[in-house]
Amino acid sequence: MIKIDTNSWYYSLVHRQLCQVIESQTLWGDTSCRVWLPGRDSVVRVSASRLAILGDSGTGTAESIIYVTAAARVADALTQDMLLAPIESSVIPLPHQIRALSRAISGDRVRYLLADEVGLGKTIEAGLILRELKLRGLAKRTLVVAPKGLVTQWVAEMRTHFNEDFRLLIPSDFSAYRRIAKEDNIWRSHSQVVCPMDSVKPLESRRGWSDKQMAEYNQERFEDLIAAGWDLIVVD
Repeated sequence: MIKIDTNSWYYSLVHRQLCQVIESQTLWGDTSCRVWLPGRDSVVRVSASRLAILGDSGTGTAESIIYVTAAARVADALTQDMLLAPIESSVIPLPHQIRALSRAISGDRVRYLLADEVGLGKTIEAGLILRELKLRGLAKRTLVVAPKGLVTQWVAEMRTHFNEDFRLLIPSDFSAYRRIAKEDNIWRSHSQVVCPMDSVKPLESRRGWSDKQMAEYNQERFEDLIAAGWDLIVVD
């Protein structure tokens, strides 16, 4: 029988996860404990004989305790529709940005028009929505299509405020990208991409170009872009 210390962490052989002892009682030589299971966010009773010291169980480390506890908090927050992005990001959202985030993710599918006036932080709102979807496991591949003069701003703000790394892709440089990436569809080379809007518009005709040239142009800049498969597309 191991010695049980209140508030200490053990490994429950019954539930196969880490647990924290809240209290213990001994009656007729048998010790039972009330323990908190962070993986379930619940309190249960278990016999002390079914608890193992972390070092003996082979699974308990400080890192694993932190991980399981954090995961339990995230799971609990999701069940309560709590917004995670404002807490996790470095930016302090304004009230109207919180409302936009809440409304955008309230439905099963995110289709939302951000139409605030200039200077009210639409880029921050889009970043909050992106980050919220990623934290909830609903988005991995993201495409941002923006005017040419704003693409570098998008890359910088996503990295500064949300710790999200986006790759700026310019189709006119695809021949160089292809030599490095060795990928037929360059759009699949990165999971988070920013590109200029004018560079991905399909063309119906161009003076002096053959049908083959037009087809290759539209294939590389538009059809491959659509076929790359995106979880979230942001159009600025």
